[in-house]
Amino acid sequence: MKYTVSLLLLALSASALEGYPIRPVSVKLEIESDRIVADIETDSIYWIEEVAHLHPMPPADWPADARGRVQDYVNSHLRLSDGGRVLPGALDSARYRQLPWEVNEEGRFFLRMVYPPASGAELEIAASFFNEYRAEATAAYAGRPFPPSVVFRTDVSVPSKHAILTPESPAITIATGAARRGALATIVASLRAGAATALGTAAGFPALLAIALCVGGAAFDRRKAAVLATASALGFACAGALAWTPPWQIWPWTLATALVAGRWRRAPSVAVATASALGLAWAVAARPTMPHAALASPSALAGAMAGGAVLLCAMLLVLREEYKRMFELSESRVEELFARRVRLLGTILTIVGAYGLWQSIQR
Repeated sequence: MKYTVSLLLLALSASALEGYPIRPVSVKLEIESDRIVADIETDSIYWIEEVAHLHPMPPADWPADARGRVQDYVNSHLRLSDGGRVLPGALDSARYRQLPWEVNEEGRFFLRMVYPPASGAELEIAASFFNEYRAEATAAYAGRPFPPSVVFRTDVSVPSKHAILTPESPAITIATGAARRGALATIVASLRAGAATALGTAAGFPALLAIALCVGGAAFDRRKAAVLATASALGFACAGALAWTPPWQIWPWTLATALVAGRWRRAPSVAVATASALGLAWAVAARPTMPHAALASPSALAGAMAGGAVLLCAMLLVLREEYKRMFELSESRVEELFARRVRLLGTILTIVGAYGLWQSIQR
């Protein structure tokens, strides 16, 4: 009986502390010619409750005061020192991602901190994320081990090295040359950034589907489809390289392309314009994640084109399979049935484009 009471008292003591799951923090550090970049990925619950103080947590466009709190917290718990001089960091971008099956404050924070360029031969990195909570948890658990859901660790990666920082070993010193990318690594990183932007920007999916309806919506004439796809790619590349219009213009072009989807003679020029606007939107979205290097922008654009091509081919394949299915149902009426299906999808995309345009105007 006495043993049971002791266990209950210990449990009550631990439960007095508001329990947060603490996952390892990932920090990817790179030294560029004119700055140092730290990309931070971390579990969201503690950050929402104790740092950002936002309910609900928006995916992006955080208020200035919340961004300031996050920036101050990172500067207090991730310290970069160049020859004994602490480098101040600025929060360059911040977003919150919650997957469909995650609930409440579950999800991930993705933060990019930018620091002044390194001038010395060595850079010291020190991390102490969640140290306040760790002090409270240590007192509450009174020497007992933390549960598996609580791990105080920071994983630091530079292009040629990986280190694990813990409360017992909170700092490392690296040669600045070890954290610099070579030309090939810069190209690869930029390609990945562009592809990730294309594959991860949901606003581009309706535009791609509208283009797919134009390319594959008229009996699948391969010659015309190839000409249109080539023109779209050129327009996409030019707009992405020039960036001469606001990225929100993807929505009116999505709306226009959806309206004419399935009408081959009117659609090509509109589809090319939509591809151009989409290239611009991806170029602007990828810019914050690109390295500062001459080859970064064209490489990111090429990666975005590759990612967009994969999505577009997948959509065309689905349309092609639907056409085959209707051909098997009625060979004589396949064109009529497929045209109806294209018009239905065009109507849905028109509504989506109108909604996206309205949301952009509201902002």
